[in-house]
Amino acid sequence: MNDTPQQRPAPEAGDSGTDGRTGLPDPAGRTAPPVAPGTRTDREERHGVVIVGSGVGGSIAAFRLAEAGVRSVVLERGRRWPVTPAGDTFPSFPSLDSRLVWLDDDSTPLPPGRGPVPSLLRRALSAALPRSTGLLDVNTQDGVVIVSGAGVGGGTLVYGGVLAQPRPEPFRRVFPAGIDYDELDRVHYPRARRRLLAAPFPGELLARAPYRSNRLWSLAAKRSGLSAETIVSTYDFDVVRGELDGTGTPSATVGQYHFTGCNSGAKMSVDRTYLARAEASGRAEVRPLHRVTHVSQDRTGRYRVSAERLDEQGTAVERLVFVCDKLILAAGAHTPRMLLTARETGALPGLHESVGDGWGSNGDHLVLVRTSPVPVGAPQGGPPAVLVRNADGSAGVMHSPMSFPVGSGLLVCLGMGLSDRFGRWTLAADGRPRLKWEAAYDTTSVRAVEDLVRHVARYLPGARPVPAGRPSHPVVAHPVGGVVLGRSTDLHGRLRGHRGLYCLDGALMPGSTAAVNPALTIAAVVERCLDHLISDFTS
Repeated sequence: MNDTPQQRPAPEAGDSGTDGRTGLPDPAGRTAPPVAPGTRTDREERHGVVIVGSGVGGSIAAFRLAEAGVRSVVLERGRRWPVTPAGDTFPSFPSLDSRLVWLDDDSTPLPPGRGPVPSLLRRALSAALPRSTGLLDVNTQDGVVIVSGAGVGGGTLVYGGVLAQPRPEPFRRVFPAGIDYDELDRVHYPRARRRLLAAPFPGELLARAPYRSNRLWSLAAKRSGLSAETIVSTYDFDVVRGELDGTGTPSATVGQYHFTGCNSGAKMSVDRTYLARAEASGRAEVRPLHRVTHVSQDRTGRYRVSAERLDEQGTAVERLVFVCDKLILAAGAHTPRMLLTARETGALPGLHESVGDGWGSNGDHLVLVRTSPVPVGAPQGGPPAVLVRNADGSAGVMHSPMSFPVGSGLLVCLGMGLSDRFGRWTLAADGRPRLKWEAAYDTTSVRAVEDLVRHVARYLPGARPVPAGRPSHPVVAHPVGGVVLGRSTDLHGRLRGHRGLYCLDGALMPGSTAAVNPALTIAAVVERCLDHLISDFTS
């Protein structure tokens, strides 16, 4: 396969053979219309492999392909966020600024409109908002707010860095039978931890003043009689020690390590591990600020990826089409929406009917614990130190230290359990993907997490969980599923119905990663998939 990139000017989108959807028949024999008729494509490039997304899945794919001698181009909608000695890469609380939130026509905190008039109003309001290429991608759907990362490194820029491994029984309840947990446990989980530069939380940090809340939670967890384990995470704890000693920018130690990034560089996001190694090989080229708008397949079987090159204000300065033999979708929360749109509009008509199904919140639930008699301090040093699980591993809870002044007597606890049902993406009348999901789908998970927190809280002096109502739009920070492994794809991530098209990211997860944070399981599953897929790219 010739993987040398080629460039040529592109004619008007919609001319025969130039636009992604032109001339591609759908199952009913109709010819699909072109994308955005009359829109000018400024340039067209030819590549062997294109990867959409630079989070966990996309970075692993780029690294594994580079390791095998295969060139790839990685398209990332967000900007690079290089950590510098100045320690001001990311916005910091409380001085937040326009770098915090990504805003465009697709990602907006405005809820979807119900009916023609509300939909038009939402579009008008979205258009009136300033464009922004910030760190947090916020997408509001009916009954849920989905939050993910935007930038080179994807969700790992804004996640907590926790690398928890699920227990065997919950994993087998959630994942298809063809995924061997014992093999993952023996081969792929250890490999992923090693390549993500995982490290256990150092116990001596708990004696330091910023870690008082973590220390109180850890002591209560160990006294509770439940399974309490030291959390392994993606942090360079020597940098954390530097923060404490005054030689580094205070970040993790003041609770600024997740949603606002980590300015000290203590958190090792994948742009600094997997993707950095891929780029260093010279075989992976990352294109930041390239927002993919359409994916399709032409008459020759090649894939066409339409994208806008943005400036840092979010304005499109160039429109490109990337033509490739093989296409890997690893756009995280955007992957199921992208594929669903392509199927329903005829751009990729052969995709399986299950694309869009099986979306879940990962069973996440947040609980506050009030510890008024015992000051816990604010801000609180992170990352989390100890994970508590119930007897069968179907729920787990950790204390999630916060940067904002939650009060001297509050602990924020993040838990995960097993959902009862999962949601589904559909294409609305206005042509936009719409999620059908209800908070009630997580009833069992919520109950299990709250039971765990109540049990641990008995071992905190004077502590009690704060009664929490059910928010109308719960925030989901671990969106997974929608292109489920073994249903929409084969057991190795090949999308059914289109040869040379792959999904390798959190969308493969079956709405859950079995009661733990998803990053490690996504990494292990993608590593496993690529063990079987590399020959597709090298033969």
